Amino acid sequence: MSNKSIICFGETLWDVFPDEKRPGGAPMNVAVHLKRFGYNPMLISKVGNDLPGKTLVNFLNEQKVDTSAIQTDHKYPTGVVNVQIADSGDAKYDIVYPSAWDYIDFPESMMKESGTEKILVFGSLASRNDHSQNTLFSLLQATDVALFDVNFREPHYSRNLIELLLFKSDIVKLNEHELLIIGMWLGLKDKNMESICQKIAEKFTLKHIILTLGGDGALVLKDGVFYRQQGYEVVVNDTVGSGDSFLAAYLAHFLDGASVEKCLLMACATGAFVATRNGAVPDYTIEDLLHLIKPEK
Repeated sequence: MSNKSIICFGETLWDVFPDEKRPGGAPMNVAVHLKRFGYNPMLISKVGNDLPGKTLVNFLNEQKVDTSAIQTDHKYPTGVVNVQIADSGDAKYDIVYPSAWDYIDFPESMMKESGTEKILVFGSLASRNDHSQNTLFSLLQATDVALFDVNFREPHYSRNLIELLLFKSDIVKLNEHELLIIGMWLGLKDKNMESICQKIAEKFTLKHIILTLGGDGALVLKDGVFYRQQGYEVVVNDTVGSGDSFLAAYLAHFLDGASVEKCLLMACATGAFVATRNGAVPDYTIEDLLHLIKPEK
């Protein structure tokens, strides 16, 4: 771990549910979950000079996440997403604009550390504003491995943006809905997921694609080989943050040198467990995950 530095870039905000508000934002969620798997990611984001922003930073400090690169904006407020949960547990999001995280500056001093392999985890949402988008592009030039969590959020993405980010990426994580949209952009009429993954890999010269399939598990294409992991039967509370926890678990085990099969096993278990709880970053232990993989009889 000592020669690897993980950077999570993008939105840090409050998910506002009908009955309460909870810390959220995909990059923040990934950072919190990575910390639970023994890594110490740096979170590059921005909050407002307000009580919600201070409360978010306090929460992250409690989670022992590195907040040294979280900036404070004196013009724009801390981000808010209004969340509605359907009966199925799936979430719909109203992402308030503008927010402080739309104006993230490039952290010059944070990027000067040498001798480490820098792994950048980012999504498409933080590119909805030119300011944060330009910062992301600068970060992409300064890092060694780019992990793109596609994470479509209407109406904050475009084909041109997504394809540009795909070309700049080394590892891509997406869900079935996002896969089919990108396949449609490429003129692919075949709905076979493996075939679409192969075409996307060829088009954007990707060697590592991670496809989440909800309750059906996940599929990985790595170096031309497909790997599949079935999902776990759980009672879904809400799916907020489930994909983020999946990604953190996969990345942590991948960086530990685990096989793709082991990465998928732990990632699917983590995503499934988080879906049984409220919010994006519920408490859990490795034992909780192992209980899903090998339940007591």
